[in-house]
Amino acid sequence: MNTTEFILLILVIIYIPLWFIVWKHPAALRHGFEKYGPAIKINTRLGLAFIDRFGRYKCFWHWCGVFAQIVSFLLMVMMVFIMAVAVYRMPQTLTNGGLGLEYVLAIPGLNPLLPLWYGLLALIVALVCHELAHGLQSRANDIGVEHTGLLYAVVPLGAFVEPKQEDVEKAPRRAQIDLFTAGITTNFVIAAVSFLLFSGVMLGGISSPYGDNAAVYTEVADSPAYSAGIPAGALILDINGEPFSYTEDYTVTSYTWSPGELVSVHYRTADTESTVTMPWGLYVSKTVSGSPADTILDKKILSSITTASGTYKFYTQQAFSNFMGTTHPGDTVTLNYTDLAGSPLTSTEVKLGTSGSIGYLGVYTTTSGMNLITPNILKNTSANPFYGADSITDYATGMLSYIAHPFSGLDPIPDSVRWWYGDQMFGFWEICKIFYWLFWLNLMLGVTNALPAYPFDGGYVFRGWVDALYEKLGHRDKEERERRADEITRNVSTLMIFLYVLLIVAILI
Repeated sequence: MNTTEFILLILVIIYIPLWFIVWKHPAALRHGFEKYGPAIKINTRLGLAFIDRFGRYKCFWHWCGVFAQIVSFLLMVMMVFIMAVAVYRMPQTLTNGGLGLEYVLAIPGLNPLLPLWYGLLALIVALVCHELAHGLQSRANDIGVEHTGLLYAVVPLGAFVEPKQEDVEKAPRRAQIDLFTAGITTNFVIAAVSFLLFSGVMLGGISSPYGDNAAVYTEVADSPAYSAGIPAGALILDINGEPFSYTEDYTVTSYTWSPGELVSVHYRTADTESTVTMPWGLYVSKTVSGSPADTILDKKILSSITTASGTYKFYTQQAFSNFMGTTHPGDTVTLNYTDLAGSPLTSTEVKLGTSGSIGYLGVYTTTSGMNLITPNILKNTSANPFYGADSITDYATGMLSYIAHPFSGLDPIPDSVRWWYGDQMFGFWEICKIFYWLFWLNLMLGVTNALPAYPFDGGYVFRGWVDALYEKLGHRDKEERERRADEITRNVSTLMIFLYVLLIVAILI
């Protein structure tokens, strides 16, 4: 039994008897415990005085509501776009295999994406501010608040603010929409402010004396670099006595040695310099079953690819990726590869598959097991999601890639590479992490809640907008209008929830 399964078992053991006690014991409600579907509500009055005090400024919160509707609409479009792209790419995701059950649990320290203390702090801030925003808009619109508190199930669900349902139902449509958009927009604003502090104030004030050196960001276990002892965080100084430069150019032929050869690699760490002998080239750690490269390149070094226009050597993984971007489905190419012992090259002709509009080989690659970058590029990509973008498509892809950075270990800059940027004041990197996780978790919570589906906030917002659209189109019968809006929202919700669950299963399980 792994750690994830063990913790789930403990949570189930605690949850089941507690749920039945709350369900059966009449004293549970008096102590604030209430059955809420499969969850347990723990009702409190914490924060109600704060909500009453600051929710009285109705004019201010009205304009906040206008702003919140604009932001929520944009985030809703963004969420639907993300899901559409994810569904389009789902066949490839299923082929790649799931990430694992531990990614399902939104528990900092257990979920590999979420560091314990930074993740816990950011999650608490995100949930508390989200719910306080609901409470403040309720108070500003004369909607009473019955309780604040916590929700608990097998996987902890978080905090809540509970407006009086009869007040919500009697409130004007605008007030209801303001209530539900408040949490979404509050998370987005916190994310935006945290990002500006992280990107502009923190990372904007550092630089690296090794800015353009090829550097090892992360590495793959049991790869050539791993076996040779080159650690993550090392700087590659020279290969076979020639200075080595990070490049994304697949036409580079300036070295006297070729990929696939055993070479002497001179590298530097924070403490020392060392030299090792290892094969250098495009290390294929895994191939996709049924792909053109399947059974051919697994655990091999891809030295080069020959096409009708010439032979292209790959000194870095990035150069290979850029080369593949120039290919087309159905292209016939010759793969030139060797084993990890540096044996003579073997050549095999294959026909590329399809990956959108470009050719598909079906390989997982790194540079000899290393993900290479430079200190300057790492800093710029950590601080700017649009770094290097020059088209609308690049901007969209850049944002999606930036959101996915934690899957690559970016939080924001791994401990192993901090020495690239010299000595910083005490607590500098800790503050960086706090701002980064405040940004990431608030953005995730805001965007997820913008999904146009019940029970997310976005579902109720979407219903209000559909109702408003019907009214604009001349439907004056309020009861009939609301019935139609609710029916449309439920149909959209069914589709969105189905796709949402399908994607979670495909990506995580």
